[in-house]
Amino acid sequence: MHFPDSVKNIIKQLEAAGFEAYAVGGCVRDSLLSFTPPDYDIATSAAPDEIKEVFSDCKIVDIGAKHGTIAVITDDENCRKIEITTFRADGEYSDSRRPDSVTFVRDLKSDLARRDFTVNAMAYSEKTGLIDLFGGAEDLKNKLLKCVGEPEKRFSEDALRIMRALRFMSEHGFTCEAETEKALRKLKENLLKIAPERIMAELDKLLLGEFAEKIIIEYVDVLGVFIPEIKDCAGFDQRNNYHIYDVLTHIAKVVSAVPKERILRVAALFHDVAKPQCFILKDNLGHTRGHAAKSAEIAEETMRKLRYDNAAIKQVKLLIQNHDDKFKTDDVSVKKLLNRFGIETLEQLCILQKADDSAKADFVKEERKEQYLFIEKASEIIEKGECFSLEQLAVNGNDLLKSGFEGKEIGIQLQKLLEAVITGEAENKKEILLKRIG
Repeated sequence: MHFPDSVKNIIKQLEAAGFEAYAVGGCVRDSLLSFTPPDYDIATSAAPDEIKEVFSDCKIVDIGAKHGTIAVITDDENCRKIEITTFRADGEYSDSRRPDSVTFVRDLKSDLARRDFTVNAMAYSEKTGLIDLFGGAEDLKNKLLKCVGEPEKRFSEDALRIMRALRFMSEHGFTCEAETEKALRKLKENLLKIAPERIMAELDKLLLGEFAEKIIIEYVDVLGVFIPEIKDCAGFDQRNNYHIYDVLTHIAKVVSAVPKERILRVAALFHDVAKPQCFILKDNLGHTRGHAAKSAEIAEETMRKLRYDNAAIKQVKLLIQNHDDKFKTDDVSVKKLLNRFGIETLEQLCILQKADDSAKADFVKEERKEQYLFIEKASEIIEKGECFSLEQLAVNGNDLLKSGFEGKEIGIQLQKLLEAVITGEAENKKEILLKRIG
């Protein structure tokens, strides 16, 4: 167990003052998994006022004294803020998210007993070593996700734990213990009581997990609580020779095939979600015309409900709307693509399209490999510095203003000049372009 000196020193200072103190929760779990924890939490028998007194010579932030949490600001570049929380027992949870009240206690066991999963209910200090009262280390070794105590109670207290369970399974490849899974599915509708922003945060982490494909397929009923359309994708036969998977399996495989980037993975999750709605059978073959536009609508609606930012919504929608398009690869067409999308979006579209085809019948990848030459051509155009945007045009609005154009006509003329340059009708030189409109 390797913790930063700043964490060890805080624990030692609390111990020197006569209190118990331990690193707890996720940082212990991640350390046992040989990961570097993103943050470190310390639990102590000291009350909030006593914590403040011990660290009176340090910069501290009172981030939740009501719930027993004080943050100590350190000089450690890797661990700037360390949260210290008093041992506590939680009261009733009337909103399925946070306890109505907390009671500060002096024993570690009561504090660990209130936590969600056994793998998150371990504590450590150099003085005591690992303290594991609920078998978390063994469950971690066996990759088993199990609630501390009674699963229904844990999920009833805080419904977000349902999404946290899916996220942990996606990140670490855990399997859900039988009673924990039973309670998770039974209480899944309680997710509707949770703030959308919290659902969004857990969904993003789930999608970025190494085992996202498996979790999307196995827990589609849970995801369906806030993405109802995805439930119809499970087992939906696409009825054509391009597809070897049902819609949900195809979606899950595309998610895992794109890089672990938020926008790409969210786009992959929604890219075909409307196929069951758009499906028609003609000559015994399945067709889903218009599914890209409809899927983009569903993505936008769901993302707005989950409080995604406008930029993310716009980009995901754009990728989904165009993921099924077939792009030409000649110079003029690619320049127009670059003008329309920009290189970053064009690269994302190429990645999404390749991932989409990778989850279809084998012949599709071979049949469409020429399709992806557009991204190579785009890179060549950029490398050569060839013009494809108004910013690169040798003339600008001021030049046209001096030539006597006004208002909207300036924009119209600039677009005409850009079209001429892109198609090769005119060279991108100022004097040539000004003569063209003279």
